Amino acid sequence: MNLQDAVLALLLAAKIHGTDSAIKATAKRCAKQLPRSKRDILFSIAASAEPLKLVLHIAHNLD
Repeated sequence: MNLQDAVLALLLAAKIHGTDSAIKATAKRCAKQLPRSKRDILFSIAASAEPLKLVLHIAHNLD
């Protein structure tokens, strides 16, 4: 898995479930499969107070 796959999984979790708990669980699950150098991004999303808002912000700013 790479970082793009993890972001896609987060976007799908936001679209399908739309809850903070689903985003946190997905971020933690995907972080375990990433190289250690890329994990900090997903752990910061999982530790966020409003992870759904953060993922939606990421989605709006994609190229």
